Amino acid sequence: MRLEDRTAVVTGVAGRIGGIVALAYAREGAHVVAVDEDRDKAEAVAAQVKDTGRKSLALEVDVANKAAVEDMVRRVVDEFGGIDILFNGTGVSHNQAFLTFEEADFDHALAVGLKAFFLTCQAVGRQMAEQGRGGKIVNLSSIVGRLGSGEAAAWCTTRSGVDAMTRAIAQALGYYGVNVNCLVHGGLESIPYPHEVERGERRRRIPFGRLGKPEDMVGGAIFLASDESDFVTGEQLYVDGGYTTAAVTEDGYRPEWARAAHTAEGPRKDKYARP
Repeated sequence: MRLEDRTAVVTGVAGRIGGIVALAYAREGAHVVAVDEDRDKAEAVAAQVKDTGRKSLALEVDVANKAAVEDMVRRVVDEFGGIDILFNGTGVSHNQAFLTFEEADFDHALAVGLKAFFLTCQAVGRQMAEQGRGGKIVNLSSIVGRLGSGEAAAWCTTRSGVDAMTRAIAQALGYYGVNVNCLVHGGLESIPYPHEVERGERRRRIPFGRLGKPEDMVGGAIFLASDESDFVTGEQLYVDGGYTTAAVTEDGYRPEWARAAHTAEGPRKDKYARP
């Protein structure tokens, strides 16, 4: 097990990725603190963690509140003796047309998706520095931090901010042996893409011919939290199936065999033989 007996704090466990990462860390041997504003969902994830035989604690926390975050750290240290891993998985998009985007929604997105990362990284970073044994911080980001989306001004802003903040925090905490990296998702089959036309366009852009699943994020999340990434910091690990590298989606730029190979179910291997 790559995370044997380490204590991991995972925020945003009510989200599709956060909950899956929390359980994956447990299966790799970590004790997991499941954090969310939704107590019921945090407790449900904590129960799943306990089913793996690992210790767990569910905490209802407003991670955009400094006092609440500092209290969270104290409670985790009292219960587990320290913190080895922080996975930040919070965020909200509030997608709206830019010209009529509500200020209150923009402020909320910034609080949950950017300020919360600052507060948790700061509080947990202090604890890791005091422990003197290093640590791993993984911030969940999105390809929209690099790409633009006209109805996602707040989402793009928070994810780009997380990317930049991660680099800054990596430099600051590196002197204490703490690794800080981004896990960047994109092209997922998820709520923001509810219509078949949208899913189809995103699928066409991914060379693998399928949209991603939250489970696709697990490998990267474990790698960035494990000893295998000890010399990796300030980086962005893109887990998007090649979405951000495949800028050209028009069929005119695709070989004929690739056009025929991509279906709703993903690539058809029998069509991949080049002439």
